[in-house]
Amino acid sequence: MSKDFETKIISEKLDLKTIVMYGIGGIGEDIAYNLFYMFFIFFLTSVAGVNPAAAGTISLIAVMWDAITDPIVGYLSDRYKGNKFGKRAMFILGGAIPLGLFVFILFCDVNLGQTAKVLYFILINIAFWVFFTIVDIPYIAVASKVTDDYDSKTKMRTSVLLFSALGQVILTVGILKFMDFMALQGKSDVLTWRIIGAVLGTITAIAFLATAVALRGKEQDAVNEEVVKDCHSDGLIQVAFKDAKDLFCIKQYRLTACMGFLYNVFLGVANSSVLYFLMFTCRFDNNQIAMINFWPGIIAIMFIVPMGNLIVQLGKKTGMLIAFIILFVYSAILWFITPSTLLMMGLLICLCLASASFWIIIYAMNFDIAEIYEFKYGKRREGLIISLCSFLTKAGVAIGMWLNGIVMSLLKVDPTVEVVTESMGSALRVIYAGIPMGITFVMIVVCALYKVNKNNITELQYAMKLKRDGKEFSVESFKNIL
Repeated sequence: MSKDFETKIISEKLDLKTIVMYGIGGIGEDIAYNLFYMFFIFFLTSVAGVNPAAAGTISLIAVMWDAITDPIVGYLSDRYKGNKFGKRAMFILGGAIPLGLFVFILFCDVNLGQTAKVLYFILINIAFWVFFTIVDIPYIAVASKVTDDYDSKTKMRTSVLLFSALGQVILTVGILKFMDFMALQGKSDVLTWRIIGAVLGTITAIAFLATAVALRGKEQDAVNEEVVKDCHSDGLIQVAFKDAKDLFCIKQYRLTACMGFLYNVFLGVANSSVLYFLMFTCRFDNNQIAMINFWPGIIAIMFIVPMGNLIVQLGKKTGMLIAFIILFVYSAILWFITPSTLLMMGLLICLCLASASFWIIIYAMNFDIAEIYEFKYGKRREGLIISLCSFLTKAGVAIGMWLNGIVMSLLKVDPTVEVVTESMGSALRVIYAGIPMGITFVMIVVCALYKVNKNNITELQYAMKLKRDGKEFSVESFKNIL
């Protein structure tokens, strides 16, 4: 590799300001996404008076619609011609205010009949998820085009996780405290949630706008020349399917997609069964559960930045492998031991850190896949790659939640009973610890097969430069990732 190219890579390391400003969007991302998953069904049933079954149907339709729109928006963001402001930065800029507005509208009750209200909230949900996808997929993908530096991309994802954690604290602590305050003032739940929606919608819009403005003109492909040259020979849908097929022909992508999918199956099983496990297997009361859930997240925030720096030093594969091993050990301990409150808190701190590591690394791995894809096929498809990752994320969580429900039924776990039997506690140990232990073992095996690292990606980038310049190049040093 030439010294000039090494110098160029070093010069492209991002300054701290850009990394921080990119991460600020993580507040908006976390608030919009988790506000829906944590509180929307509660709002529908407890405030808007929607039947619980109908509320579940509204949420299911919304999430299915979101999964469908992910690849569409991702592909359109790749093919958007762009301007000097940027390609993906324009998506973020254009969608930020409408997204904030629909965060507000989502939590506004309306005076309609039951059927009309259900239809109304279905339409509002669809609009909310459309604008969330318009903003979020380009937001994630843009990190790949702000810099070619291998380590800077990991630092950008670390910044996102740090600000996302702050957004999570706002949700888990701020909303409940504000609800208590408004109740003491004698204010209605309808007014309380309108204020919550307005405040959090404003924060969401401002966070994404700040990121979009900070990234102005920083994208390396601000104007997409390929749109003009390849949009005439085939239709958009045919080209999209061909690009997706080409992507799955890359073995390293299949491994990355598999890791992302399996982790989210694990997450779906664990998140949907953890409360039952803590109540019925560990026999913790509500105060113990509240303390167990609160402090690990707070403590984990303090370690996100050092952990991100450690991942940069170790490499993405090693960092991911360690995270998966931690998840396996976590599940194995809970398979053999019924933990005390203190031990459970310690285990959940490890779980939070392993989860944060996964979210830092998985998208950074997808950025590397985008480099491989460009080398093989001559196209930039970060949006398509990130959107498919997002689709598999949602599919994995949905399957994990479904799996939990099926196994609970098969093992005759009934959460409504007044007396918890020993067999119920054992059944929930199978669900919360046994199934995840098997899933994490497969994740470790898949990760061990992954071969992309900093050296072969840097060699590929240099070869790609020679290829663009019409010069001879060799793939010998990175042929194992092609």
